[in-house]
Amino acid sequence: MRRALNLLAEGRVRLSAEVARAELQKDLMRSAYIKGDFLLASGVRRDYYFDKYLFETRPAILRRLGRFLAEMVPRETDRLAAPALGAVALGTAVSLELGLPMVIVRPQADLEPDSPRVIEGGLYPGEHVTLIEDVVVTGSRASRVLARLEAAGAQVGHLVAVLDCLEGAGERFAARSVEYRPLFTTADLGIR
Repeated sequence: MRRALNLLAEGRVRLSAEVARAELQKDLMRSAYIKGDFLLASGVRRDYYFDKYLFETRPAILRRLGRFLAEMVPRETDRLAAPALGAVALGTAVSLELGLPMVIVRPQADLEPDSPRVIEGGLYPGEHVTLIEDVVVTGSRASRVLARLEAAGAQVGHLVAVLDCLEGAGERFAARSVEYRPLFTTADLGIR
């Protein structure tokens, strides 16, 4: 007796999570990993740079990142936040995936003369906010954003990111009692 072929079986129409994650990892490396001599804004000097704009501006990569990061956002989240300029596209992808509203936070607003509002979009005191980040080195930018959200009355207990460069950010967030979940670390990507 011949068995019917299920054309919609999971393995036929969709990659397993492990295979999809491995493919995304390779695409991130191909698109955004650059060798050279770099002094980062955090003061860290390295022989490579991970250019977030090279992956955030590619729809095929951004869409998959939005799906993976959305799975990491806790259910109690009322609103997402993303720092300007870098993680806005990424935050938007996660927002669209989950149907959650988002605010944009200007981490450098107080450094600019006649700066606009620090937080753009509707944010209400007491809301549970998850911060979406792209590439985290030391965590200093994310820490400024967390402080701005908390000053506005938000409860920020979670941060999800695409890449942790393993330069102490995890410890910094733990000290703030923020649950930090990167999708990848530089070790996962085989970088030093």
